[in-house]
Amino acid sequence: MFRVGVLLFTLFGGVITAHAAPLSFHLADSSYVLLRWQMIGKSDYHARITGLRGSIVVDPQHDVADYLKVDMPIAQLDAHHRVLTWALKSAQFFDQAQYPNVTFTSSRIVDMGDGRYRVLGTLKIKQITRPVMLYGKRSDDSRLLSSGGYLRLSGNITLSRQAFGMGQYPALVADPINIDIVLVATTP
Repeated sequence: MFRVGVLLFTLFGGVITAHAAPLSFHLADSSYVLLRWQMIGKSDYHARITGLRGSIVVDPQHDVADYLKVDMPIAQLDAHHRVLTWALKSAQFFDQAQYPNVTFTSSRIVDMGDGRYRVLGTLKIKQITRPVMLYGKRSDDSRLLSSGGYLRLSGNITLSRQAFGMGQYPALVADPINIDIVLVATTP
């Protein structure tokens, strides 16, 4: 069974509830995902995925209409080492040639009160789609500005790479993988 840790996903903090219409946001270029893992039991390694694409919809009147979708292009993965970057993009791991994106799509975002949220959805890596339940907490730095919308979401999730068909080299590469997420979204 694949493990999902806690996602401290600072969701919808400071969204003005007086608006009746849903608010749409698009991810900004400063959004990224950081993968962290251990190799050979000691050394910490990381890779960053930039160029994220996606959208967020916040409907203050109907939380069942809240929506989050993020596409993470594997072509933008950088492990800060040429050989390691190549290996992660290869068929052994993400298989960029056949599966160019990792995708998270929410099915429901639930306000649990006191600035806490539960995000239900699916994560698709390669041909494998798994349900995930993420927990979040609102942060004070998320806000809507009168001149335009700005939303900052961040968090952490832990998942098993074996659950997504990437369990190769278990003696060398640790399982699970830690993932830090930073999404910056603005209104169009």
